[in-house]
Formats: sequence, structure tokens, C-alpha cells
Amino acid sequence: MTSQTKPLVWLITGCSAGFGKSLALLVLKAGHHVIATSRTPSKSTSLVKKVEALGGIWLPLDLTSGKENMQKIVDEGTKKWGRIDVLVNNAGISILGALEDFSEQEAKLVMETNFFGPVRLIQRVLPQMRARRSGIIVNISSGAGVDPSPAMGMYGASKWALEGASQGFAKELSPFGIRVLIVQPGAFTTNMMNAVTMTEKDASVNYKGTVVEKMVDVFRTNGEFKAPNDVEKGCQGIFEVVTGTGRGVGKEGYSRLVLSRDIGQRTLEQTKRNTDALEAFRDVWENTGHDGGVVKSMAEIESEAASA
Repeated sequence: MTSQTKPLVWLITGCSAGFGKSLALLVLKAGHHVIATSRTPSKSTSLVKKVEALGGIWLPLDLTSGKENMQKIVDEGTKKWGRIDVLVNNAGISILGALEDFSEQEAKLVMETNFFGPVRLIQRVLPQMRARRSGIIVNISSGAGVDPSPAMGMYGASKWALEGASQGFAKELSPFGIRVLIVQPGAFTTNMMNAVTMTEKDASVNYKGTVVEKMVDVFRTNGEFKAPNDVEKGCQGIFEVVTGTGRGVGKEGYSRLVLSRDIGQRTLEQTKRNTDALEAFRDVWENTGHDGGVVKSMAEIESEAASA
């Protein structure tokens, strides 16, 4: 299904700024339908009117709310156009600081917003996608989901969790014709880069003079963070890959979209570190099997189940 066959219905979270805002407007201008959401639409009245003028609808959605509220959003959006073809989990938050300094409340807020909320929303959308045997789940991860920088460990943990769930969903949903795409942006000039908060416990107390303190200071003192990547170009890439048009033609089988040159390089470096470690400990992992017997690996079991 592409933009060249029929309009898709997109449910996009976090549309008040950044990727959500740009993607919603791009999708609408391309002739698709959009259910835009944000936690507090009243703070984005002019943008809400613009989306509605282009034919979209805007609904309030707090990702930390329960599944009942999410079901209402899905039901209302489905009532408007009869279906949801694409779910884009874009909304998220970032709290910066040393992992040691995170309170349990801060950690739970990050995980609730960036992991549990998206998973709950996916669960609400899946029944209709599975019934139609079509649909696309797009989870916006981060470069922190590849290799988190110091002070971004908790944010990275939430994105790693989302990526793990995405891989699980991808394998479970492929028999139903449902595609899952993980998008890994690097540093883009969005409001999120300037809207991050810090842990209540100041990183400079225990990490003074370290890279953690320096990373926190970049966001604390820079005022307006200038990132190297253009959001509009990033959204155009997402759109083409999701719709199978332009640079996305014939690439529907891929589940990861690295979205910037900086993360492309970090991915290559992280892959090399993983490969180097694999080789360094080959004599360990090649010698953990039971003696005198052959037991099937999980990969073999999975392969047999898939081909049955």
C-alpha cells in the first residue's frame, strides 16, 4: 500500500512540535489523513487549526494515561475514517543526568512515556490491523537506542526497551501482514533538544569534571541547541520509507531506518565493537553446549515454527 494507490490514515503522537508536527503536515499535504495528538492541544491552537484546515483531526493524548483513554483515541480516529493504517509513536521525554542520580519516580516517568505508553497504544491499534491483515507500526527511537551518550543512559534504556519490543512485535505480526519500522534519528533541530529536563539531583555533585557534567551543561547553558540535522528532511525520509515511494521503493522488508549521518557512523562503530567482542570471546560462547547431546537452539526452534 503506497501513497500512489490510496490515502493512508496516520495516527501520530507528539504533534505539537518537532517530528510529530512536521510529519503530520507533510502527510496531510501529500493527500493522506491524519489523527494528530498531543498532551495539551490548547497550547498549540494555531497548529491545531492548521492541521484541521488541511483535513486532519487533533485529539488530546497523554501517553502516561491508561489504556481506556487510549482506546477512546483509537475509536474516535477509526470512526472518522474507518481504520488506522499507520501508527507513529513519536511522543517522548528526556531527563538527563547520571544513572546513579535518577530517582525511582524520574526513571518511571521516562519509561512510562517512552516505552509503556507506546506499547499500550500499539495494543489498542493491533486488533483492527490484524483483522485487515495490513498496517504499519512506526516507533521513533533515537541514537541513544544505538549508543547512549553519558547523561542519556535512562533515555537510552527506554529506547532500547522500545526497540526490543519493536523487534518482538515485528516477528509476531509479520504473519498478519503488519510491518514494524524502528526509526533512529540523531541530533535534529527540534524543540525536544531544548525541552529536556535534568535529574533533581545535580550531576555536578558526584560527577563534577566528568563527561556527564559536561554533557548536561551543553543542554543547560546553550539556550537554544543547534543540531546538524533538518527535521523536514528527516520526515521526508520517514514518509518515503513508510509509503514505499521514492527512496523507500522495494525496501519494505527492512525494519530499521537510521535517519542521520551521525547515527549512521555511530551504528557502524557500535557494530564493530560488538563484532570485536564476539571474536574476542569466541572460545567462551562456542563452548557452552551440553556434552554428549544435541539440543535445539532457540533460533532453530523459531525457524521450525515459522516454516511449519
